[in-house]
Amino acid sequence: MIQFFKNLALLSYFALMLSLICWITLVEHGENYPTAALLIIGLVPLLFPLRGLLHGKPYTHAWTGFLMFFYFSHGIGEVYSAQGFDLYASLEVLFSIMTFSSSIVFIRLNANKLKRENNSHT
Repeated sequence: MIQFFKNLALLSYFALMLSLICWITLVEHGENYPTAALLIIGLVPLLFPLRGLLHGKPYTHAWTGFLMFFYFSHGIGEVYSAQGFDLYASLEVLFSIMTFSSSIVFIRLNANKLKRENNSHT
């Protein structure tokens, strides 16, 4: 079960990265918004927790949850300001919620496992 939530967090994390790349590169932006700058601003923060997430470190999962609040709020703002249905903003909201939720459950299950292991050794 722990592995499932770790994998779900990774899947939604990479899906968020992929949807941001598609959004920034495929959707038409104004001339004053260079694509390279948008990619750097949107994706570089997601690269910081990558190693810890891949190794399943609970501490990294915890602060990745806080990082997801940035993407969640950005997505909510874009959904609210869109003229119609905005697929990429909706995906950003969905994947940030999935990453946050699965990371929290992973942390909780991992802590319970460590607690049981410590109680069995004493």
